[in-house]
Amino acid sequence: MKNNLKFFAATLGLMGVLIFSYLQIRGERNFNPLTHPLKTSTGTITLNDLKKDNQIVLMYFGFLSCPDVCPTTLSLMSSVFKSLPKEQLDRITFLFIDLDPERDSMERMVKYSSYFHPKIRPVIMSLKELDLFTRSFGVVFMKMPLKSTMGYTIDHSTDIIVLSPEGKMLQPIAHGSPKVVILDQLNKIFNPQGIQ
Repeated sequence: MKNNLKFFAATLGLMGVLIFSYLQIRGERNFNPLTHPLKTSTGTITLNDLKKDNQIVLMYFGFLSCPDVCPTTLSLMSSVFKSLPKEQLDRITFLFIDLDPERDSMERMVKYSSYFHPKIRPVIMSLKELDLFTRSFGVVFMKMPLKSTMGYTIDHSTDIIVLSPEGKMLQPIAHGSPKVVILDQLNKIFNPQGIQ
């Protein structure tokens, strides 16, 4: 009798694990980054909304306590934006997607972004959403412990993800690319036929 109860309990436990795993995988399969709501400083949007508006979407994943890579990238993109003609700049949406929602707030993200360029639009989401969203674009990030008062930092991908106005992933802007290379890359998106 005891063996039957143990077997029954083990079977129920296994069934529970299998059901949980199935629901988890199913949820991940159903995740669509183009329709996922993104919380920005100006309201909730989706990448599909930007596609409808014929926007080129640039997505950079970082965090406020980032010591060098994030501010350097945002500063460089600010310089790029200042060099673009208004009609091109109006067709770009730059999303600065926060990778540290445990420490960062939208208010702080807005203040930080404003030091660089008004085109930089902060986005905050939960860690669970971040995990699914980043994987959709091949972006990786990981919390790394530090022996300091900060407690941890975030190691992360540093390229800028580029989506065409049709919502297709294009060649990313590689970290460390000079301004002239980024401007050339954007010009090729704006003018794919190379017409002068």
